[in-house]
Amino acid sequence: MVTLTGTGRGLLEITQDIFGHEEEALGFLRAARDLKHGRLKIGGVGAPVMMELVEHFQAAYPDIQLELSMGHGDAMLKSLMDFDTDVAVLAHVADGEDLFYMSYVRSDVVLFVNVDHPWAGRSQVLIRDLANQRFILREKTSTTRQALEGALARAGVRLGPALEINSREAVMDGIIRGLGIGAVSELEYVPHERLAAIRIADADVFISFYVVCLNRRRNRPLIRAFLKSAEDIVAGRAALP
Repeated sequence: MVTLTGTGRGLLEITQDIFGHEEEALGFLRAARDLKHGRLKIGGVGAPVMMELVEHFQAAYPDIQLELSMGHGDAMLKSLMDFDTDVAVLAHVADGEDLFYMSYVRSDVVLFVNVDHPWAGRSQVLIRDLANQRFILREKTSTTRQALEGALARAGVRLGPALEINSREAVMDGIIRGLGIGAVSELEYVPHERLAAIRIADADVFISFYVVCLNRRRNRPLIRAFLKSAEDIVAGRAALP
């Protein structure tokens, strides 16, 4: 009968431990490949758009831990470029070889007013009606504001005095208090008993949202799965009558 020496027994214990760690590591990698473990960091500029994607992705991959952050477009793009965010939902993307982006959804810009405003009973206005009206606007970097001001410039219309606020919640509170007219992406409009939404009938004012990642990372399993979720939603939307 062959028996191990003390040295042999010690070596056996070590190698068994190594093989155990190796099997554990392989199991972890297989789970990651099958999207049963992992963390995905998502940044965004539009909460409703972003949460629709998150809901769809989480239903398909419930074991993936998601970390969400909201901010302005420039900040979210920088976070993406700095590898602090894996994928982002942005309302504006500059062409560049570093970025991969897919068109996700287009959202019209609508106006909203206090229910005591003279326009509260109207479903739509003409863009010339906005001349000299008092508005509450987001900061100049706001994509919604840029879309509205672009349409106004094309129509040769100038607003009246504007109150500038860098908070969506504060803008809404100001409109509720009757301090002016607001503009918002239709997808981001939150109905309120003291507010009424109004369309601009004769101007194409809209925001396009994109799902964006670094080109070099688009084939990472979790990022690829998130992009596929976005593609599925877009395809489902296109199939609706």
